[in-house]
Amino acid sequence: MEPPATDGPAPPLKANAKARKKPYHIKKADLHLDEYRKEQQDRSPALLFNRAVNGLRFSRQFHLYVAIQLVAILAGYGQVMLVIGLFWAMIANTGKRKEGEMSAYSLFNEGVEAIEGSTDMQALEQEMRTRAL
Repeated sequence: MEPPATDGPAPPLKANAKARKKPYHIKKADLHLDEYRKEQQDRSPALLFNRAVNGLRFSRQFHLYVAIQLVAILAGYGQVMLVIGLFWAMIANTGKRKEGEMSAYSLFNEGVEAIEGSTDMQALEQEMRTRAL
């Protein structure tokens, strides 16, 4: 398709480029850049490391564990206490699901309900029966 003919000379290329709008024009106000910058700062490795160190420095549970670990080392049960401490850390730091949030493992959902897109036995049987040999 040819561009329509004009009566006068063509405008300079720079002016023509400025006059054209992008097909998907996005306003800067719609980007929420301040929120994005805040999220990025909250995820910075230095900040996460500082949070972790401060969490350990002021944690009574961690101080109690270190004291018990030292006593266990002196008594000759340091490795056993280390394993117990690792299990304790896994259990203590397991998060809680939000209201209405489903687990990826259907066994832990109310009514053993599977999440969308997971493979269940009926779908697997149907696929095997309809598959050409």
